[in-house]
Amino acid sequence: MKRIAMIGLVLICLLVTVGMILPVSAASSYVRGDADGDGTVTILDATVIQRRLVELPTPSFDARAADVDGDGLNITDATWIQRYLAEFENIHHINETVTIPNPTEPQPTTPQPTRDPYELPVVPKK
Repeated sequence: MKRIAMIGLVLICLLVTVGMILPVSAASSYVRGDADGDGTVTILDATVIQRRLVELPTPSFDARAADVDGDGLNITDATWIQRYLAEFENIHHINETVTIPNPTEPQPTTPQPTRDPYELPVVPKK
């Protein structure tokens, strides 16, 4: 009886471990701005970021997708999403899929253009 209980315990531990590892390794891409992970960028994503910043419960939260401007999670990320939804210029490529490169593959070394951090955003004329 003890042997069966021990085998059952080992199987449960193995299933829990595999269940925790698979979702992490299977996520090789995400949608920038999709903070709640539902596949689309909506006003709920800005709300989820705001809730996270004031430490309210956020059942589903993707920190990589929420940090749209790459300077860490802050209120400007929610603002960028709101600006995107209001159809202002999309300088941070919100609602575009970001693919995480495989670390075992060699990466190209093409220099990327840098953006002036003091550059003001362009407001479209209506």
